[in-house]
Amino acid sequence: MTELVLKKNKIEVSDWYLKNLEILEAHNNGSIPDFIKEIKKSSLNKLMEIGFPTQKIEDWKYTNVLPIVEKNFKPSNLIDSWANEQIIEATKKFIDNDPIIANLSSNQLVFIDGHFVEALSKIQNTDDFEILPIKKAIKEKLEPIKKHFNRYVEIENGFNALNNLFFSDGIFLNVKDNVVEDEPIVIVFVQSGVDELMINPRNLIVVGNNSKIRLIESYISLGSSQNFTNTITEIFIAENSFLEHYKFQNESIQGFHIGKTQTQLERNSNFISHNLAFGGLITRNDINIVLDGEGAESHFYGLYFVKDKQHIDNHTLVDHSKPYCLSNEFYKGILSENSRGVFNGKIIVRKGAQKTNAYQSNKNLLLSGNAKIDTKPQLEIFADDVRCTHGATVGQLDDDALFYLRSRGIDEKNARSLLINAFANDVLSNMTFEPLRNKINDFVIEQLNQILTKNN
Repeated sequence: MTELVLKKNKIEVSDWYLKNLEILEAHNNGSIPDFIKEIKKSSLNKLMEIGFPTQKIEDWKYTNVLPIVEKNFKPSNLIDSWANEQIIEATKKFIDNDPIIANLSSNQLVFIDGHFVEALSKIQNTDDFEILPIKKAIKEKLEPIKKHFNRYVEIENGFNALNNLFFSDGIFLNVKDNVVEDEPIVIVFVQSGVDELMINPRNLIVVGNNSKIRLIESYISLGSSQNFTNTITEIFIAENSFLEHYKFQNESIQGFHIGKTQTQLERNSNFISHNLAFGGLITRNDINIVLDGEGAESHFYGLYFVKDKQHIDNHTLVDHSKPYCLSNEFYKGILSENSRGVFNGKIIVRKGAQKTNAYQSNKNLLLSGNAKIDTKPQLEIFADDVRCTHGATVGQLDDDALFYLRSRGIDEKNARSLLINAFANDVLSNMTFEPLRNKINDFVIEQLNQILTKNN
């Protein structure tokens, strides 16, 4: 554990990161392209300037990152657990029996501790899209990578800079024009159980004109080790295209997860986001969307289910930069025991973005007297011909509804389970990929039963 210097608005970067960065640079031995070197150079300067956020910064007011940054996590780039045959076999069995991931798609890329594992991946080479590990794409697909990589995401905090410096691997998906692919593409990031690793996945998704695709991004753990996942996913959706993106996070309850998804939408494009968070001791999800073409739409749904002493922080930002755009946001939280949730949703309507329609709702269900939620919807409007609404609620189970179910002969545990599941289903019902929706619904019911049995 490292002793850190805390200032009002930042936590100084420890020598541990700098030493490991030197080791990584020697390990790469000059094998990365010049433009990546420039990104890393500017990211290091930014990291040293801004450090890591303290709770004096408004966007991090309710989330203390000291438990993350004071630990000496080893960059996964510098370890080879992914090449261990026993770990590979254990991962295969785990995925084959995972209630969510198993048998979802014939296009599946698997990463163990941030490294692509070809033996566990299934890639159908088609004429419609390119799909390959981003580490390989940087060497073989330089032009499309240079056009989009790191173009849309801004370094808003030290964790974003850290990803630029230490990213190991991830997916590059390049969908061509006029493509309709009904079967989802699945990315699975697995923590092997090796303790105290820092894993920095990096994903780049580019969807061409008039195309439609689904993507499932999953983060899971083989054991209960304490690791740190710090991920960035950049998405570009061209004109008249549609992307439905699922992010499922169920890593070790002892682990840490910082995730950022940055999406850029062009004219008449449509983005649907489903963010499902269940794991992690401290989890922070940032989802930023820029509606950068007239007629663009974004619909994003979130469900977070936390227990024990888990802490989850969801920050969303919708930037209406062009007129005639629509955004719809619906997040729900279920919090039990001593858990804590944070929701901060901001809608920005730029000057000139007339005829904007923007809706935002956050609802939270507290299952214990010790669970807490801090919710803060925000509007910043610089245009006058718009329709924007937002709201947030915090409550407990409806006693009248519970009494009604009990009076119909349903025992208390099942009555509570029915009501909580109905609360969650308002979000899950928006998932258009039925096989995944059914799996997630079954998973939520199982989690509910565990909580209700424990607290019965």
